[in-house]
Amino acid sequence: MKKLKGFTLLEILLAIAILGLMGLMVFGSFQSLVSATQRAESAMDDLHVSEYLLDQISEALRSAAYFGTSPRLYQFLYEEGTGTPPNDTISWVTTSKSFLPASYPTRNGLNRIELSVQDVDGETGLAVRAYSSLLDPESDEAEDVEPWIITHKVKGLEFYFYDIGEEKWVEDWERDNQLPISLSFTLYIQPEDPDAKLQSFTRRVDIPVGKLSRDTRRGKRQVEEPVRNP
Repeated sequence: MKKLKGFTLLEILLAIAILGLMGLMVFGSFQSLVSATQRAESAMDDLHVSEYLLDQISEALRSAAYFGTSPRLYQFLYEEGTGTPPNDTISWVTTSKSFLPASYPTRNGLNRIELSVQDVDGETGLAVRAYSSLLDPESDEAEDVEPWIITHKVKGLEFYFYDIGEEKWVEDWERDNQLPISLSFTLYIQPEDPDAKLQSFTRRVDIPVGKLSRDTRRGKRQVEEPVRNP
């Protein structure tokens, strides 16, 4: 009679242990792949948000308005924030409709825009206030305009200004009746992981009417070139 061959209990247990170890290795690799994919998607989302905000703020700054006949109404106001990350506030008049809802009451005119990072109704983020350029920014009516949150991802906002006279970048802007010719701003954005380090995104912007406001403040008259016949 032919003797049947089989597996011993030890061999079966060893095979199960090897299969279990291989399963753990495969599962660990899969988890790492999923985590890496999620981190990459989150980073792309943050990048898209930052690019959109950088573009919107830049467009609104490049569209700054200024008329030398009423320089007070077209002041560029800056307030340095405290804490970490930086929390600066700027305010300027612009023709841009960036950040303004379609039904906003003053959307079709010149508006003073104020950007800051602040708490609104218990939620912190990049906030905007907007009101007619005809209002004095220090008036009670202007102060009564309520801000709204654009995004909760932005936790900090920082500005630097190029001083032509000193030929260097400075942290302060004290010439209210003059718009800067160039400035840079940085957004500090919180990734999806609340424990992750803040990401910073910087953009430089040139303001076309900055030179006009500088010349007006210094008393230079703007003279149009006469038209000459060829």
